[in-house]
Amino acid sequence: MIDDSIRSRFSRVLARPEIYLANHSLGRPLDQAQADVTRCMDLWYGEMDEAWGAWLEEFDHFESAIKSIIGWPVDGAVVPKSNVGQSLRAVLNSFGESPVHVVASRGEFDSVDFILKAYVERGLVHTRWTEPEFGPEGVPVITSDGYLEAIQQSTDLVIISLVQFTTGQMVPNVDAIISRAHEVGAVVILDTYHAAGVYPFSYPEADFAAGGCYKYLRGGTGACWLAIHPRHLARTTLDTGWFAKKDTFSYVRTETAEREPGGRGWWESTPAVLPIFQARSGLDFTLEIGLERIREFSLVQLHNLRSQLHEFGGIVPSNHEEWGGFALLPSPDAGTLVQQLKGKGVNVDARGGFVRFGPDLLTTDQEISETVGTLRGLLA
Repeated sequence: MIDDSIRSRFSRVLARPEIYLANHSLGRPLDQAQADVTRCMDLWYGEMDEAWGAWLEEFDHFESAIKSIIGWPVDGAVVPKSNVGQSLRAVLNSFGESPVHVVASRGEFDSVDFILKAYVERGLVHTRWTEPEFGPEGVPVITSDGYLEAIQQSTDLVIISLVQFTTGQMVPNVDAIISRAHEVGAVVILDTYHAAGVYPFSYPEADFAAGGCYKYLRGGTGACWLAIHPRHLARTTLDTGWFAKKDTFSYVRTETAEREPGGRGWWESTPAVLPIFQARSGLDFTLEIGLERIREFSLVQLHNLRSQLHEFGGIVPSNHEEWGGFALLPSPDAGTLVQQLKGKGVNVDARGGFVRFGPDLLTTDQEISETVGTLRGLLA
């Protein structure tokens, strides 16, 4: 169990009069986040443009923490981004010829799906979609076979969301998909948004990984990243800017776009600083608690929740370890049920005909029981 010394670090958000089960959407921040943001502002007030020294040190801390959390090679790089869409565009725009032949699943998040379709409309991308299979509960399931069949000799890029945002399913046999992609000369980008911070994983052979701190890492908006494998650090992208320039602060103009070596060559223009400070406490907290402990506690909660949801037709997978950090309840009118639950003080959300319930390590057994009791009253 999580003791009171941990709960005391979340006093501000725990003062809210609700049962919060939308941690898979927006994570709950630590009290320390406010102090970290204040520190960023104090540097601005006190140092003005000299604050950049300390600000850039904070980016170094961000990079180190993300590498540890996603099991990235230490000699790779983590580049700050504002969102995963920005990361995807940077990778798409690193290919020298169009169209880029992409393999992606129908379970990608809306932003990835939308960007791919926008590129298709311009003739810049050709997408081969892997279709889900449907389990006995009507849940769409992404299979590794679907990926392996979709990857062809012409494939340039494979996109894998490690955990599906609508269902919480963890894509199986990711290593095999990566190996198949590499056999045909394609590169792989992992979308880790629903994986980072909720369970330990490591795919060091992946070429790129994108993610953000909005959910399980408790870092709010804008604190996202693109992780780059060492073998791609010399690769260049059109998504660039003056922070990627060689000798960035020398302001020397050259006839060609000479870039800093390594990860800095993938930066863009002036980066947003506040989100990096905003994310520090959540990253430090995750590393302190440990992903193994977080996952262990999450599985206990999800087993409890899914077992109780079963009376309403909830999803109870045969192997809980094949699912991420939230449980599902199918509903013909999921949006209405979400609003009814919120009216009763239970904060959840819905995607694709399912109500999503995402406990975290602050969620108590009593809150889960009260949630199920509230559902029982609404669905009676």
